[in-house]
Amino acid sequence: MHILGISAHYHDSAAVLIQDGITRCAVEEERFTRIKHDNGFPFHAISFCLKSAGIGMQDVDVVAYYEKPLLKFERILETFVETYPRSLRPFLKAVPEWLGDKIKVERTIRRKLAFRGKLFFVPHHYAHAAACFYPSGFAKAAILTLDGVGEYQTTGLWRGDGSKIAPIKSIDFPHSLGLLYSTFTAFLGFRVNDDEYKVMGLAAYGKPIHVNDIHRIIDVKDDGSFCMDMRYFSFRENFGMWSANFEKLFGAPRKPDEEILDRHRDLAASIQRVTEEIYFKILRHLYSLTKYESLCVGGGVALNAVANGKIYGKAPFKNVYILGPSGDSGAALGAALFSCHHLLDFAGRHKIENINLGPAYDDVRVENVLKNSGLAYEKFNTEGKLLYKTASLLAENEVVGWFQGKMEFGPRALGSRSILANPKPAYMKDKVNRIKRRESFRPFAGSILQEKVHEYFNVPEKLLCAPFMNFCFKVGENKKGELAAIVHSDGTCRIQTVNGNDGRYYKLIKAFQKLAGIPCLLNTSFNLRGEPIVENPEQAIADLLKTEMDHLVIGNFLVSKATRRE
Repeated sequence: MHILGISAHYHDSAAVLIQDGITRCAVEEERFTRIKHDNGFPFHAISFCLKSAGIGMQDVDVVAYYEKPLLKFERILETFVETYPRSLRPFLKAVPEWLGDKIKVERTIRRKLAFRGKLFFVPHHYAHAAACFYPSGFAKAAILTLDGVGEYQTTGLWRGDGSKIAPIKSIDFPHSLGLLYSTFTAFLGFRVNDDEYKVMGLAAYGKPIHVNDIHRIIDVKDDGSFCMDMRYFSFRENFGMWSANFEKLFGAPRKPDEEILDRHRDLAASIQRVTEEIYFKILRHLYSLTKYESLCVGGGVALNAVANGKIYGKAPFKNVYILGPSGDSGAALGAALFSCHHLLDFAGRHKIENINLGPAYDDVRVENVLKNSGLAYEKFNTEGKLLYKTASLLAENEVVGWFQGKMEFGPRALGSRSILANPKPAYMKDKVNRIKRRESFRPFAGSILQEKVHEYFNVPEKLLCAPFMNFCFKVGENKKGELAAIVHSDGTCRIQTVNGNDGRYYKLIKAFQKLAGIPCLLNTSFNLRGEPIVENPEQAIADLLKTEMDHLVIGNFLVSKATRRE
């Protein structure tokens, strides 16, 4: 049975194909169009999935869409009526979009994809819940979903049991932890649905001195339920996020090109603190309702790695699973899995610990591209020699673009489309930030051998793996010197555990450990500021040439920018 999952028309459009319950391929549309967070219908991603599986649309049994567009449009109409006449301008702008492709998803699927099979519209938060529960490997689990907004729902508490997911409680729009965080993201001069992780990183440099002020605009109960005072927000009725009352309370907003001041750092620290407070209250309440030891978290808020790293200490759960693409791209997977297991009662669940589900390029294609580039390159006939050479360059403090195998699904580079560096020299953080052309306060993640994680990080004793880079943990005091480039100012690091199932990347870190004595690499996504992660060899070479990156290891080839063929 083939099920095609689709997300589109908000942000991070994606397509996923599962076969008999196994996820075969998954990719975001942005990787092909090169439009970051592309929200268009994912024709390119769908085409890749079908081609990768060697099938056509006539072979697809079910298409699953990640929300109910008519229900979402109903909420928009209700909001307009409630806030009229203030909401007239944004409503008039939104209506043509909604009366076009957004509300006519079924027509697009039936006509443009020529699909004649079953079509399911899965409620948005059900898709988030499915995306984190079904791949977790847990027979039973408490589930929490948190994001900006789906149709109406912004927060969901659930039970997952076998192949079924059951709702327990919910919070609806306009009260939204995701929109609260996004309001501060915009207020601090960053982009909504793009730069929330910058606020998370900036928070470590500030003091949470505005917590009481934030509690004036959101009422939080002991069980984590909350209600926002809409006098301070304007996202229902205009193109902005906050109202004049918000500015009276917190001062003038920062413009995107303005210097970041202590006031901005303190606001970031404060909203991070309040977010965590609400997060953990909800989780403790969820545990009291289910008594399940295992937890799954989904939705865009689940990308807050700083909060995730504190779950084990702040809530009673013993096992936590968060899928790498926990936002809307992952909801395409959730829609497909919900259709498969909950709606169609397919019994064979499969745990997902590796999300290398995108395109790959063989050496023939890579060498053709290299020949046309004018760059000198070296081909290695044995993997061992390639890994030794790459590890040697990293040990010599060279920065290496690493392009290998199938591309990762989701916002994190996990060792297939990565920029790698030695984590020991403190200056390496600034060097790689210059290469990436991003703000100096931004921290980097660490990829560490799974068998060494307890030696370097203060992780829960029972934590076996964290493969998707969704958790920040404290770095051991005696290891900060070895990991100076990836220790954030709060003493934490976002980690990815790497094991033998990660193939060549695991072997590279082992080779680096043998040379440098450190079982960890600085790992960041292979892209420059404002662009999606590279998808093909041409894009990887272009980024090499545009930056101070020293080398590119692509397939079995080593390219050094300093040398060009005569």
